[in-house]
Amino acid sequence: NSEFIMTQGLYLSRRRFLTTATTAIAAPHVISSSALGKDGVAPPSERTTIGMLGVGNRGSSSIRALSPLPEAQIVAIADPRAERRELARKDVDKTYAKRANKASYKACRVYNDFRDLLARDDIDAVWGCAPDHWHGVLYNRVLEAGKDMYGEKPLTRWIAEGFTVCDAVRRYGRVFQTGTQQRSCPQFREACELAINGYLGKIHTVRVGVPGGKVCELEPPCDPPKGFDYDLWTGPAPMIPFDNKRCEWLAMYMISHYCAGFITNWGVHHLDIAGWGCPEIFEKRFEVEGQGILPPGGMSDTWIAWRVEFHYPSGLKLSFTDKREPSFAAFGKDTPRTDLGGIEANESGCLFEGDQGWVRVDRAGIWANPESLLSVRFKPSDMRLHASPACDNDRGGYVSHSADFLRSIRTRQDPVSPVESGQAASTLGNVADIALRLGRKLTWDPTAKRFLNDDDANNMLMRPLRGPWTI
Repeated sequence: NSEFIMTQGLYLSRRRFLTTATTAIAAPHVISSSALGKDGVAPPSERTTIGMLGVGNRGSSSIRALSPLPEAQIVAIADPRAERRELARKDVDKTYAKRANKASYKACRVYNDFRDLLARDDIDAVWGCAPDHWHGVLYNRVLEAGKDMYGEKPLTRWIAEGFTVCDAVRRYGRVFQTGTQQRSCPQFREACELAINGYLGKIHTVRVGVPGGKVCELEPPCDPPKGFDYDLWTGPAPMIPFDNKRCEWLAMYMISHYCAGFITNWGVHHLDIAGWGCPEIFEKRFEVEGQGILPPGGMSDTWIAWRVEFHYPSGLKLSFTDKREPSFAAFGKDTPRTDLGGIEANESGCLFEGDQGWVRVDRAGIWANPESLLSVRFKPSDMRLHASPACDNDRGGYVSHSADFLRSIRTRQDPVSPVESGQAASTLGNVADIALRLGRKLTWDPTAKRFLNDDDANNMLMRPLRGPWTI
């Protein structure tokens, strides 16, 4: 059995929390999951019941991340593809049957329409793994329904939608965990604590590098497969004739109707770390400009390569590029290296540069100069960032990130990636996209929630939604 960090050595469900007044929080400690109930299964009164919205690549990963956590129980799945939701239901049934040491498990229901799932009053929290173009509408509906929310990144496809979701989280008093799971990996927290506590000296430059885009060739239109509700999948996006590629990974991430491309969808991860370790990046006004390369044709219309710089009044610079590794599979075969225009690329990850040293962090590890920075013992007076529960059998922080969300449901405190951080990190990627598309320097004011003196840019903060969907 795995071990999990508890609060006061006790799991407390939302239902129990709402009917009791025990909100004191002690320092976390570790106990065995077997103490929760027979065979590591938490009693029903201490479980968080979960509905899954979307069970494609990311949704399937979410199910695997939740499977080691005995306080979570998936009771419903909604997906417009019948084949996917049935496969996911079978995975859930198999996991819980094994957990309970039973021959079978039949307590997870499936739905085509997410509204049927949200109508259930026995669901505590919703896991949102729908495509990016659905995030604004979907997350707002979940919050209105009184559910806590784990929402995959980026927070929303359009900047203005994100502010609406932030307002809804606070208005309805819900817990919201953004799916920027790198915050639940210890090396990312260590790098940010070194930066934020002055161990690098004054930070003057932050460099972020993420995977670049892909050329996706046009596909001939055809009928959707049996059991695929393409109209519902399209939702608030423009209705385009179906083909066999546009709804699949990676193509749907490269089509601007559904996603801003990897400049935001992948960029949000390391841009989030940049703002976690250097809060000025999220909080202050900045100028942004850059250059980029779009696909020469096909169905994809998001950035293949880019270099964008953000300049802050204090002199801080944020450099954001694709990482441009020749072996990265996202580049299409018809995009030769010479077409990248000599745009200088950053290394993968997030690098904080100060006048006394630097630290770079990526999913592969953490590096610093001088190396002694990695042996720093933080002082009691240092700012320590939110630490997610330490879980065995973790998958790049995803299990810990999930456990942190469940802990926040019990305590009613913000998780490690609250909705505002998700909005700020997503906005950076979307602002970069807008600056590149307009081809000029822009000034973004996070307090005013708009660009200064640029109507064209502000008109790109939102786009009309296809009816009947609204936010």
